[in-house]
Amino acid sequence: MSKSETLILRHSEIKALLPYTEFNGIVEAVFRDWGLGQVVMPPKIHLDMSRSGSDSWNNAMPAFLVSQHAAGIKWVGGYPENPGNGMPYIRGLLVLTSPKNGDTLAVLDGTYISDWRTGASAAIAVKYLARKETKRIAMVGAGTQGHTATVCIHQVAPKAELTVVDINNERLVAFQQTMAGEYGIQVQTTTDAAAAVSKADVVVLLTTAAKPFIRKEWLQPGVLMLGMGSYQQAEDDALLSFDKIVVDSAGQAAHRGEIKNLVEQNKIPEASLSPELGSIVAGKAQGRSSDQEKILCVLVGLGAHDVSAAAKAFNKAREKGGGVSVKLNS
Repeated sequence: MSKSETLILRHSEIKALLPYTEFNGIVEAVFRDWGLGQVVMPPKIHLDMSRSGSDSWNNAMPAFLVSQHAAGIKWVGGYPENPGNGMPYIRGLLVLTSPKNGDTLAVLDGTYISDWRTGASAAIAVKYLARKETKRIAMVGAGTQGHTATVCIHQVAPKAELTVVDINNERLVAFQQTMAGEYGIQVQTTTDAAAAVSKADVVVLLTTAAKPFIRKEWLQPGVLMLGMGSYQQAEDDALLSFDKIVVDSAGQAAHRGEIKNLVEQNKIPEASLSPELGSIVAGKAQGRSSDQEKILCVLVGLGAHDVSAAAKAFNKAREKGGGVSVKLNS
């Protein structure tokens, strides 16, 4: 591939180049660089496309990773009607450019990377914020990112009992079979969120719930709860009951996701959104202070994780071969 060519990498090629077992390491390294100031990353830009006739949206998520000399952007969105039509709810792509001269280095399918870096983000939060003796983990939401989060968390907490919660029994059966058959992970399943959450040391929220449903009285002392994605899944008084709030990006968490509404109402001051998880991973801020401390970790998603993974896939493709090269400027 010449310098003026752009490499196109498909989902299957990225999957072969970048095994899922590598994502925890990729994401942890980016969190550390983010905490050390080695990542340039403005808050994601949200595009509301609800006037299209579907309640769809897209996010633009640019990042420059100084240590990797990698720059790019993730263009990803949610399309609620897709699952009923045999397509994934989340779809996206990634573009890598040269930070030196602007060459378009690669265009990659973004779905595989997005799914696994989301799961790995949850795992790194568990690694740094959960109690050392974590015995029970409740995964709330049996969608694609529930799958990846379960696998990635199992890598950092292999002895913990995993219970997956969903309102759809068929989805739970399929989830359990996939975990056992493809990953060798045994999980319990239930439709009773209250029962699972009330016993859990760690609660991971990965749903597209239309309204909050996690209640304050379900949360035990010392619990770590991960609020992931674009929706508020816990009731206001549950969110306000935590001793500490950790975020992946203060600039994003204030305006999207689990605590957005409370920040807008000034019930959670925007200035209080610290520490960021990257600072904890980098050793610049304290994580858990005691086994009784209740911690809420809000993970809205960092585009730098996607750009880092895309850069690694691109470099491997150049070394091993793969993808299709095109001249966009011809």
